[in-house]
Amino acid sequence: MYKNNLLANSVRLALVSGAMTAAFTAPAVLAADEDGVERIEVTGSRIKRTDMEGANPVTLIDAAAIEKMSVNNVGDLLQNLTSSAGAAVNTQTNNGGDSSTRFSLRGIGSERTLVLINGRRVVAGGGGANSSVDLNTIPTAIVKRVEILKDGASATYGSDAIAGVVNIITKNDFEGFEIKLNYGGSDKGDAKTKGVDVTFGAESERGNVVVALGYSDQGDVFMGDRSFSEYELRAYEDGTTQQGGSSAPPWVNANTADGRVTRGPEYGDWRPYDGATDSYNYNPVNYLQTPSKRRYASVFSNYTLGEFGFLGEVNSFAEANYVQTTGNRLIAPEPLAPLVFFGSPAPYSPNNYYNQKMGPKDANGNAYQIDDWRRRMLETGGRANERDYKTFRTAVGFNGVFTNGWDWEVSYVWGQSDSVEKAQGYFNLDRVAEAVGPTGWLDSNGNLMVDGNGDAIVDAAGDQLVCLDADGGVIAGCVPLNIFGTPGSDDQVSQEMLQYISGDYNTTETGQNKQEVLSAIVSGDLFDLPAGSVGFAAGWEQRTESGSYTPDSLILQGITTAGSAVGTSGGYQVQEFFGELIVPILSDMPFAHMLDFEAAMRYSDYDTFGDNTSGKLGIKWMPVESLMVRATLSEAFRAPTTSDLFGGASVGFPEAIDPCDGNFYTDAEYAAIKASPNWANCTGTGVPVDGYDSGGVEQIPTNGGGSENWNGAVTLTPETADVLTVGLVFNPEFIENFSMSVDYWKIELDNAISTVGTQTRLDGCFNSNEYCETITRFGADSAAAGGIITVDNYTVNVGGIDTAGVDFDFRYSLESGFGDWGFGIDGTYLLQYDKYLADGSVIDHVGRFEGNHDGMFAEWKTNFTVNWSISDFNTSLITRYISGVTETEAGWWTDPFERDVDSNVVVDFQTNYAFNDHLTLTAGVDNVFDEAPPFVYSAFGANTDVSTYDVIGRTIYVRAGIRF
Repeated sequence: MYKNNLLANSVRLALVSGAMTAAFTAPAVLAADEDGVERIEVTGSRIKRTDMEGANPVTLIDAAAIEKMSVNNVGDLLQNLTSSAGAAVNTQTNNGGDSSTRFSLRGIGSERTLVLINGRRVVAGGGGANSSVDLNTIPTAIVKRVEILKDGASATYGSDAIAGVVNIITKNDFEGFEIKLNYGGSDKGDAKTKGVDVTFGAESERGNVVVALGYSDQGDVFMGDRSFSEYELRAYEDGTTQQGGSSAPPWVNANTADGRVTRGPEYGDWRPYDGATDSYNYNPVNYLQTPSKRRYASVFSNYTLGEFGFLGEVNSFAEANYVQTTGNRLIAPEPLAPLVFFGSPAPYSPNNYYNQKMGPKDANGNAYQIDDWRRRMLETGGRANERDYKTFRTAVGFNGVFTNGWDWEVSYVWGQSDSVEKAQGYFNLDRVAEAVGPTGWLDSNGNLMVDGNGDAIVDAAGDQLVCLDADGGVIAGCVPLNIFGTPGSDDQVSQEMLQYISGDYNTTETGQNKQEVLSAIVSGDLFDLPAGSVGFAAGWEQRTESGSYTPDSLILQGITTAGSAVGTSGGYQVQEFFGELIVPILSDMPFAHMLDFEAAMRYSDYDTFGDNTSGKLGIKWMPVESLMVRATLSEAFRAPTTSDLFGGASVGFPEAIDPCDGNFYTDAEYAAIKASPNWANCTGTGVPVDGYDSGGVEQIPTNGGGSENWNGAVTLTPETADVLTVGLVFNPEFIENFSMSVDYWKIELDNAISTVGTQTRLDGCFNSNEYCETITRFGADSAAAGGIITVDNYTVNVGGIDTAGVDFDFRYSLESGFGDWGFGIDGTYLLQYDKYLADGSVIDHVGRFEGNHDGMFAEWKTNFTVNWSISDFNTSLITRYISGVTETEAGWWTDPFERDVDSNVVVDFQTNYAFNDHLTLTAGVDNVFDEAPPFVYSAFGANTDVSTYDVIGRTIYVRAGIRF
């Protein structure tokens, strides 16, 4: 085989420039043939070869580039890539996050990006029965490089590789001892981070072992500590904003027979409730960055066992990784509104002492029965969740070279992640109903004080105030609840009241993911052609995936404000056979320095839905040695996961607007709606003929879960995709030290495994009488008649995605009398992103932020890197650019309109100095100019998109590396 100067030069340029990414393939596994020429396995192919690139576009991030960033886990590293899009969660995601970091390549979902470690699968992570890998469990300290295959790869790796593959190559050949210490934080005094990583390795003639240990601690930031997120803001078409908030304030929102009233925020006499002035600002007490801690231990080893007949020289290998992550979530205190928020009637009795003393009164001075009451429980300090994730993964196996020169490997991978989540600040709805019911007084002898008719005396003072049941009996242990008191005053909700309605308990939920993979593979040269050897690989794989989620007993019963859920338990097994072929067509000819044809095929047999076959065709053409043209056409698929199939029903609260709710219209608009033919679709689901007003309920209780919840049977089939890539790599001889790559990609995803969506179901029912059977409302005899109890939105095969774009990468380096310079720019230009919904509508995502449809899809994303090194100094400047987008703002406060979201430019700086071979000091500033994220008012939470933008601001860090 020829020596590939194109890629050798390109990789060298990438390393010199210190660029964050280099769009060229790098070796994943190294070996040597009988001629001493290295044969390598490239990410995206199972065939070992002597050249370093195939037909697939692969981005490489090496250890030197990782050192130039302040990230300490692979998830944060990948989310900085320009090919990242959509709404993947990270530790800036508080409400809706799970202390994990995911990567959504091309923005089509983290579950459609396959993650590997050293070419082998990784167990999913999270709260249990998860669909993707938690990248927080992979610290950067153990990483030699990361290879991102941006192509459909199901024919090579199986399910999930629709958008591509992330292959993390670990440090398995380290020798010596190294310790790294880091410390940093924002210039505002928060977001403090600290950590230590220790790596040591030893080597002998027959093998090596590498051990890595580490600890990291990430501090919190509150929304109230940044000006852009201090308040929830509602935008208007004229460019103005208004502070918003919740209809459950700390000063009570009570819907009486004579209207909705409140006493706040000045705590004067009762008056009509006004959402514009009385809403509660919940932002300040929410995390903007969630705190977390991580401990890890990893071992990688190789040992040559010796010669074993036709097996040749046999090598054994073993990997073991253990990571424990603890993370916290804190959101605003519970908005206790039993009826309208949780569908659990808890009428506040007119015979409750606190209602009679402090509650609103009718014209005759009598207390009301208040069916719909809302009260923000500030006295709890907030709803806090603490998560403890433990992940263990091991891979063991043997490999070698048969005496005929073919490579072989057998391996076994086992992984398990366990989670425990504890929560506090939530309430037992059954006890709440008791505590707001009728009350009475016990005298000093413990007897119930009654009047002449034998009825309990309410409006009096006795020795002890107690709760009464419907028959007038005392409810043992019950403490009556006063929702009318002022937080911070003597009449606030007492600790005794809180203890009773919360049960003095923490909800506890547990979960698990398990994975076992047994595989065998052989690869080698079938025969020789004039242009070279025909490469071949074939293998077998058996994979078992399972998962479970066990909710707290009160969550299981559905009697807590923490939500309701049914446990999940299930799994599946798949047997797979795969083969791959590389055929050299031409070599060393005019306009055909090299022409290769590639093909791959995989057959998968699942015990849940049946079989699937995926194929791939590729071509690699080098008309001259400095130019390579590459193209692939592949079929990819994603099989339904455990949660897709067997996920137990659970209640979530997505933002949506009920088209039948009068709260979101003017009187004239609502009258026109009630006079329209569509009104029959509202009344058909239980809306009163005269309509209803929710009082501003924008988070709709929604049942989600696996497809089994629809009818007790598994009905899902795999989603499939056609993926096309066409690109070129150019290293012109007439421009020394310059290289470039440009790749066009297109993905057409069908039969997507997803949900219809709460808003789509509500709109579909109103507009066309579709999905109406999935909407459950309060009956006519309820105080909240017409209001939504739940919307069923379980997993189905629905719709699809068509997306296309261009990736580009340019590198240049030069030597000067004042140091060596490297320049690099990589980026993604999004041409198309059309999402097809269940109702047949198409949403164009390009250049848009869609709050209810998958997040941020900027048209342009680029990273520009400048690196300068002189003597023992090395300095880099990275500029990250995200183009402006358009968002749609809509709510009851304004008619829908579109607004422009500003572009975002963030500059990161780092410099380091190597004192000697043993000590290196590094200092850096992320977001040098303290660029605030642009306002995205339709985003959930912080008035911006926490999945895309840096929300912390300027941060400063230092790092010390000591090596022997």
